[in-house]
Amino acid sequence: MKSIKNTAELRKAIMNGQHSFALALKCGMYSRKTIEIRSNGRFRVTNHIDNSKQSLTGRQLYTQSNIGKGMEMGALFPIPASSIT
Repeated sequence: MKSIKNTAELRKAIMNGQHSFALALKCGMYSRKTIEIRSNGRFRVTNHIDNSKQSLTGRQLYTQSNIGKGMEMGALFPIPASSIT
């Protein structure tokens, strides 16, 4: 499975219908996120660990979440729809 490396790739994946993502963690686990693009262009992020929600710009993905760092490290992956339970 190919990782998402930047916001352009993330936007493309979302525009192609991908909304579920896994952010790989050091301990071998992952953090599941649903990411959508709102009509104002902001990213709507749902963190499944606590059901918290964030509305972030592309820049804020790097400054106010761990998604940007995850993309830089090659640790953000799409989750195939068939894998979601």
